[in-house]
Amino acid sequence: MNMTLQDISAAMGASIDQDHERVIRRVSIDSRAVQPDDLFFCIVGQKLDGHEFARQAVDNGAVAVVASTPLELPVPVLLVRDTTLALGRLARSWRERTAARVVGVSGSAGKTTVKEMLAQVLSLHGSASKNFRNLNNQIGLPLSILEMSGQEDFWVLELGISRPGDMDELGYILAPDAALLINIGGCHLEGLGSLHGVAEQKSVLLDHVRPGGFACVSADYPLLATECAKRSLRQVTFSGCGADADYSCTGQENTPDGILYALRAKGRDIRLHVSATVHVPENVAAVTAMALELGVPTRTIEAGLAAFSPVAQRFVQNRVGAWLFIDDTYNANPVSMAQSIREAERIAQGRRLVLVLGEMRELGEDSARAHRELGALVASTSATHCFFHGRHVSDVQSGLGEHHGVFSAVNSGEELLQAVASLRGEGGVMLFKGSRGCRMEQYYSFMERAWA
Repeated sequence: MNMTLQDISAAMGASIDQDHERVIRRVSIDSRAVQPDDLFFCIVGQKLDGHEFARQAVDNGAVAVVASTPLELPVPVLLVRDTTLALGRLARSWRERTAARVVGVSGSAGKTTVKEMLAQVLSLHGSASKNFRNLNNQIGLPLSILEMSGQEDFWVLELGISRPGDMDELGYILAPDAALLINIGGCHLEGLGSLHGVAEQKSVLLDHVRPGGFACVSADYPLLATECAKRSLRQVTFSGCGADADYSCTGQENTPDGILYALRAKGRDIRLHVSATVHVPENVAAVTAMALELGVPTRTIEAGLAAFSPVAQRFVQNRVGAWLFIDDTYNANPVSMAQSIREAERIAQGRRLVLVLGEMRELGEDSARAHRELGALVASTSATHCFFHGRHVSDVQSGLGEHHGVFSAVNSGEELLQAVASLRGEGGVMLFKGSRGCRMEQYYSFMERAWA
């Protein structure tokens, strides 16, 4: 970011009576992290009000403050009605100044991984920036945008929604040149209501794509495809399961040094030999479709995916003694849970498979049904043991049916360790996954330390 206070004020609809030409290169919402010459935003959150920390921010070097209430400070105070909305408007103004091709990525599962993969690929074709981890909401997205120099060739940013209206707000801020919708699933149903509601709200991103832009949309989710088809925007489709689409993954083969994918790309057969960490065909199809549409050569896509390393807590595989531990503890919903369990089973290839799962949250009225379906999914796998943490133990158990493996509720790493102690020497695959609030990373860390 590189804007004068005058330009910043104009972007947000604020006024300023001094230091008009002072150049701001960085914004901050954390008074403790403020650096000299920063612009500080007083964000009002559920627990904290940034206005209470404005003085500390100035003491730490902030040269101006954005606030929604008058403050007596020795630096300019830019008054706005809502500081979060003002942050978004400023980010939109900065986005308008870049010549980068801007890609917006969304979906119910895997959007952070796909964003990271796509940014990796595009960085080999030009300069590329992305949002850090999953800073993808009405605060994280604009902060990510304002961190970018504006001189990049590509911006790749993910957008996360949990209620109606979110995508309109985020789409306005980003105004992408291209949209990538990976999938939909039963997540954030407390706010979005139903799977149809998820499809409706995700498809809103297409309304904000700039004239002349396009969208890559999964053909594997009929509700999503139907909603997106209501738009006149140019669209291409992709499939992770070999379905009829512009870009379709038709095969996946393990090799000694990775995975070989076969894809059909607008009538042309291509093969990609990539890292073993690139294990979800849906993700490969999505990244390939978007990259090819952006003019990236196939060999560059392959090189980017071959060099990809997973994001922390997102299906990271680690050897622990005779076992392969899979840390997929960042979050969970029905789509990502099914993907992870199926992939863990594929990796196990006949070895013992142990599932350490936490409940899936924010599913509203679908919670019980979703956990019964989780039980049925577990029963359909080769897993010999399933340990579950959370309130839906009985629902998962009822879905297990005639499953003959071990199923048990656990409430601590110590309980888990005691339950699997006899398996330590056998070796196998152990998957750890659950919603963020379950803190399944604590189970993973405890077991990793105990068995290392």
